Amino acid sequence: MLSLFPQILFLAPLSAFIIRIALAILFAGASWRHISEPSLTMRVFAIVEIAVAAALVAGAWTQAVALCAGALILAGYFVPSLRTSPRSTALLALVMCLSLVVTGAGAIAFDLPL
Repeated sequence: MLSLFPQILFLAPLSAFIIRIALAILFAGASWRHISEPSLTMRVFAIVEIAVAAALVAGAWTQAVALCAGALILAGYFVPSLRTSPRSTALLALVMCLSLVVTGAGAIAFDLPL
C-alpha cells in the first residue's frame, strides 16, 4: 500500500484512541445538558451517557459501548427533545461509533485485541 507519509504509519493505533476521546467529550457534554433537566427521563438518559463516556475514556468493552453510543445518537437524532447538538454532529458521531465497532479500541485501552 502506498502512503503519502509512510513515516507516520506507526501512529495508526492512536487514531482509534483519538476517536474514543472525542466521542467521550461529546457524550460528557450532552450528559451535562441533560442532567440539569427536571424530567426523570432526561436524568436517566444523562446517567447512561456518563457511563458511555467513562467506558470510552477507559477503553473498556469499546465495541459494545460504541454500539450503545450509536443507539443513543440515533435516539437523539429522531427525538428532538434528546438532541443537544446539530444533526450533522450526530451523523459524524454515528460514523465515529461505527469506526470503533469495526477497528476496536486502539491504543491506551483496557480492551485486548483478539
